[in-house]
Amino acid sequence: MKSIFLADAHLRNPKDKAYRDLITFFHNLPDDLDNLFILGDFFDFWHGYQDVVFSAYIPILAALEKLSAKGIKISFFAGNHEISWGPYLENIGCCYGKETIIKLDGREIYLGHGDRLNPDDRIYRLWCAFIRHPWTLRIIDNLPGSLVWKIAGRLSHGSRSYNGTKKIIPAQVLSSSAKLLEGNISIMIIGHFHQAHREIFTTAHGPKPLYLLGDWINDRSYLILENGKFNFHNFHQLIAGNA
Repeated sequence: MKSIFLADAHLRNPKDKAYRDLITFFHNLPDDLDNLFILGDFFDFWHGYQDVVFSAYIPILAALEKLSAKGIKISFFAGNHEISWGPYLENIGCCYGKETIIKLDGREIYLGHGDRLNPDDRIYRLWCAFIRHPWTLRIIDNLPGSLVWKIAGRLSHGSRSYNGTKKIIPAQVLSSSAKLLEGNISIMIIGHFHQAHREIFTTAHGPKPLYLLGDWINDRSYLILENGKFNFHNFHQLIAGNA
């Protein structure tokens, strides 16, 4: 079984290099790929309208549809930039609004964006609850799409400028991960922090890893599970090796 995990592409403009590289990457995925797990902030902003999508996302959605038609199972996990799914993405793959435990290669694996692993980040949790509240979503539904796109762009730009490209991993996140791994979960994989890193925790059931995904927007990083082993890979290195 072969699976790919990626996060934090923050796609917005089809002319951006990261956007074009991701389409190239999707077009060249191996035929024996079984799963593509997208662990949040794939879009710079996504709201699932019933009848339309933002035009900027048509190229990447077309690429995802082709992957799905080939039999690759695609799973979307909400990050802080995806506030609802809608029918378009739900027709392409499985959509998860929060972190989920799946069974893969005979192991229980925790998958999620990782933004909600810090219990002390109360302001952020309040913001997430507000932006995903049914009343808020109804208001967004009734605003002109062009206005929503403009507001989302300004909010997103401000967030990235404040946080920088790589985020410090709070001690609370590692503590929460350690507690989760004390149970039946064998492996955790999250995004959000924009850095490829593996943390090993010692548990009563032996060592268990937490994989933090690098981002696509800056590093073109992703994680592969193949033949039971996890390894970080990089699109730049892949292209250089094929040149």
